[in-house]
Amino acid sequence: MESDFDVVIIGAGVVGLAIGASISDNQRTLIIEKNSNFGLESSSHNSEVIHAGIYYPINSNKHLFCLEGNKLLYEWCNRYQIKHKRVGKIVNAINQGDLNNLEHAWHLASESGARVRRLTLNELNEYRKNIAIEDGFFSEDTGILDSVSFLKSLEYFAKQNETFFSYNTIPINIQKNKNNFKIQIKNYDSSEDEITANLIINAAGHGAPEIAALIGYKIDGDDPNVPILRQHVNRGVYFDIINNKINHSINNLVYPVPINREKMQDHINTSGGLGIHLTKTLDGDLKLGPDAEWLNNDDEMDYINNGKKAQQFYIAGKSILPKLNIEDIVPAHVGYRSRLQTKNNQYADFLIWQDKQYIHLGGIESPGLTASLAIAKKIKNLL
Repeated sequence: MESDFDVVIIGAGVVGLAIGASISDNQRTLIIEKNSNFGLESSSHNSEVIHAGIYYPINSNKHLFCLEGNKLLYEWCNRYQIKHKRVGKIVNAINQGDLNNLEHAWHLASESGARVRRLTLNELNEYRKNIAIEDGFFSEDTGILDSVSFLKSLEYFAKQNETFFSYNTIPINIQKNKNNFKIQIKNYDSSEDEITANLIINAAGHGAPEIAALIGYKIDGDDPNVPILRQHVNRGVYFDIINNKINHSINNLVYPVPINREKMQDHINTSGGLGIHLTKTLDGDLKLGPDAEWLNNDDEMDYINNGKKAQQFYIAGKSILPKLNIEDIVPAHVGYRSRLQTKNNQYADFLIWQDKQYIHLGGIESPGLTASLAIAKKIKNLL
């Protein structure tokens, strides 16, 4: 008996939408999303940065997908008129004590295949008028985009290919049969339906481990044939800078290297982020953040910034922007990253794991937005 769908994608974040837009030209596809619309979690609560691929271990999934995704994303934005800007990024040592870390970051960036260059003395002197910088380098292909418009374009193309969408829908039981899956779903009105699919792509983001467990997979590495699928959630807060004089004085993103003498990649792996840095919006305003705070398993993921970290952000911001005053910052949005748990503090890379008719996407944190089209291309090749 023929299944209702060739493919069911669980999750309508940027990765699920990109996969849907990519594969649905020749697959009968359904995208299930628990929220009332697409991209309401990590995909719309981030820095909207187009990353260049300079921070990740060479040939890791994050490195390779970010590098390819950067080019694909610029091409997509140009082709479909998604607002974006190739503003470039300064990676800087704030003072002399950070120079060793800068050299580690430079070595990784210069080996990455991304376009980077050291800043000249004239450039450094010009930047010193507005930011604290002892030395630094420049990432040419870092940019910013309108992430919501990008998400809308992906949904549009998926729908053009006759992809079905079911919002406010939660899988409550998944039965793995010999040739397909039987999926019991709960709808927004608490009614239940049953559908069948030849293949499931789990792009549920924060909820990916729960979906895998629902199918019957052990998520903690207890099965030697299944990788660790459990994830650890990291919360990041942002603050907006509302001083227009400061906002208009800086045209690039500014990412200081860690100030604790810890190598860049070690810092990212242990802390969960790059540290508080400076990003720009398409409107020309500056934003501080995100910070990084690991959640306990029972902590709720709310998207409310109560402003309690204002002093912490002011101190971090002041170290980058000497002219900053505490009244120049106001609470902005909150985002969450889900990182794969690993054994023995190993590097937490993106996971794309296939078990016959099931594909699992795990730990797709930053640079997931940038990498989304490259990940979609990979999935299409797997199919």
